[in-house]
Amino acid sequence: MRPGHAEVVGGGFGGLVAATALAERGWSVRVHERSGAIDAEGYGIAVQPNMNLIFRTLGIAEEVIAGGARIDRRDSLDGDGNVVLTRKTERSPYRIDRRHIIGFIARCAEEAGAEIALGSRIAEVSPDGAVTTVDGTRKEADLVVLADGAGSALRAPLDLLKHQIWQRDGGVRVTIPRTPDEIAEDAVSGTVMIEAWSDNRRVLYCPVNDAEFYVLLGSLVDDEAGKATPIDPEVWSRSFPALGPFLVRVPEEADWEEARWAQFQTVPLKRWWKGRVAVLGDAAHAMPPYLAQGAGHAMMNALGLAVALDEEPDLHSGFRAWERREWPLTEHTQRWTRIYGNTIFLPRLLKRVSIAAERAIPWIGRQYLHAAHVVPTGCAHLAGE
Repeated sequence: MRPGHAEVVGGGFGGLVAATALAERGWSVRVHERSGAIDAEGYGIAVQPNMNLIFRTLGIAEEVIAGGARIDRRDSLDGDGNVVLTRKTERSPYRIDRRHIIGFIARCAEEAGAEIALGSRIAEVSPDGAVTTVDGTRKEADLVVLADGAGSALRAPLDLLKHQIWQRDGGVRVTIPRTPDEIAEDAVSGTVMIEAWSDNRRVLYCPVNDAEFYVLLGSLVDDEAGKATPIDPEVWSRSFPALGPFLVRVPEEADWEEARWAQFQTVPLKRWWKGRVAVLGDAAHAMPPYLAQGAGHAMMNALGLAVALDEEPDLHSGFRAWERREWPLTEHTQRWTRIYGNTIFLPRLLKRVSIAAERAIPWIGRQYLHAAHVVPTGCAHLAGE
């Protein structure tokens, strides 16, 4: 279709990649970001092969990777600190702070010609192709991209929500400094991502750069002691005694002003568009973070939308082609993320069996990693390089 004007609501991974890809294909684009800065929450993200291909397409892969940490292996532990499963991370080794990545994508959007309006709060999105700001200003568009997160208030009037599945668990994510000894140990035994499961709780931590650990602490919705922030290291050390010295540091060294415990959710829609509005990112397909593919799907589907609109003769045929191509993979990841996350509910012995099954039954591991190793739409020219 002939490029027109797009209004993008949300300056996260999906919104900014959509803005960049549309602008590169001749659209005029304005991004509305409600906060006063393009500044994602400060925690880690796993850069899987599919995401790396998108960064290469945007021309920022080397800069993104340079600011992160290469992880040599992932160790899964039980509550006593015993290694149940260890895996090399050869095919998706990088863990990187989200703020570091989002800054480069925002630069790409602006260099492609997109305008980023900071502190721009949208009150309404209309299916006829318009956004209305909180001061009542209506901005017309040929395309509206709604990418304002899992809790989107703007999505409800579009009547696209199939159902909202609130998980029985959630978590808090923070970063803390690494000690000089921990940094030095990398040269001896390699960098390690630790994932431990015990007593319906989960601890994950790994470097996201030379100086910081990303830490995720997951617990059930009814676990009031596990949900408390700042965390109580005594409470968590009872579940993970071998991690006690590490857990003591978390309440002392994390920035608790920006950290909050959040319940995980899965959001499937009836479809991803209505009228002239396309919905993507967590607003369209939120999922728990267990397989580290939320941002990956947001970016893949954003790029896929721009490609579909470039290939098809009109907006609605573009939307339909986009859904047909991207929806099955997104649904697969949502389903297998929930399956993997159910490990937290299992008794201790079954936890060990479930974790070990990833190696004993390679098919299971392939389902977990399926999306990570797909070549995103728009990236086929890089797949063989």
